[in-house]
Amino acid sequence: MGKNILNETDLKNVIIGATVVGAGGGGSPSGGLDLLEIYKKNHPDKPVELELLDPNDMEEGAYAAITAGMGAPRALIGKDFTPYAVNSYEALVEMAAGMGRTLKYACPVEIGGFNTFVPMLIALLRGIPIVDADGAGRAVPALDTLLLHVNGLNTSPLAMADHKNNRLTIELADPRDASEAEVIGRNICMAFDMIAGLSGWMVTKDEILSAIATNSITYAKSIGEVMARFDGKGNVYDYIAKNSSLPCKPVCTGKIVKMETKTAHGFDYGVAIIAGEDGHEYQIPFQNENLAIFKDGVTLMTAPDIISVYNKDTKMPMTNADTAEGQYVDVGIAKVDEMWWKQGEDKINEVWRPYFDNVEYTGKIVRYK
Repeated sequence: MGKNILNETDLKNVIIGATVVGAGGGGSPSGGLDLLEIYKKNHPDKPVELELLDPNDMEEGAYAAITAGMGAPRALIGKDFTPYAVNSYEALVEMAAGMGRTLKYACPVEIGGFNTFVPMLIALLRGIPIVDADGAGRAVPALDTLLLHVNGLNTSPLAMADHKNNRLTIELADPRDASEAEVIGRNICMAFDMIAGLSGWMVTKDEILSAIATNSITYAKSIGEVMARFDGKGNVYDYIAKNSSLPCKPVCTGKIVKMETKTAHGFDYGVAIIAGEDGHEYQIPFQNENLAIFKDGVTLMTAPDIISVYNKDTKMPMTNADTAEGQYVDVGIAKVDEMWWKQGEDKINEVWRPYFDNVEYTGKIVRYK
């Protein structure tokens, strides 16, 4: 069987589709598209092509490096993230060599318009394949909300870096202590002006297949291809539901009448209030990612299932870094990857409880129906 090669159009479709699945986080699609343009500008003689590898085809005993951006999404807008990503990745390569490991592949930490492209950039720059998987099956607010952690994989060791190549490595006493890694990483991130490159996890074929979302890049690409054909009539999530394999449905069309946002401790916090054309009010509280959606104060659904917003004027899916009062939007919800329920719903309630508390949601998980 021949290699599965992604071209420039494919990468753009991945960025758009990943933003839909990113649940309001994972970095703005404009960030991913800008990084792609910067790569093209800096490498005019290189084709924009990379190999997408099914995780089943990984070599036994070989490792994939997971690289991402960490910080407040609004702080990332307009920045060339290339040196952050490269510096953290190279720091991890050195750590891996010291452990007798070779990093042969790249892999996203989550699905999102920016963070899915960051390891693709590494793959383009280093000529290595990207694995068709991701560590969350959506975008998530913190390291302890990754499927990588939830389903039992080590978080440590990690490498972090800024654009000046200031580097720090994190080696935890308990490699599974993702909460401790989150605290350390966020403080480093704040020292780096709310933006840092983050690389780590170093996962094998068996770990990927047993713990995290697979075929997620192909999935994002297919959603992006469907959205490219959308004519703007009706709610985009109705169109996606009818024309793709994403289990999703529209919630409302309306205008964002209030947007409260603050950036603190390396996160964007806030709530979007939408006046629906159906006469109802919808509220979406978020901590980087959308955590819940309410209709007239009644909970419709919560994380980890996916709450997504689409700008009808720009014809682009949006993250919370892109939203503003007055925007005309479609709102939809979608089913998250089944890997989220491997440990049982009670365990996943524990995982999300601190983040629900941060946005003053006191209830339990309400799943996509």
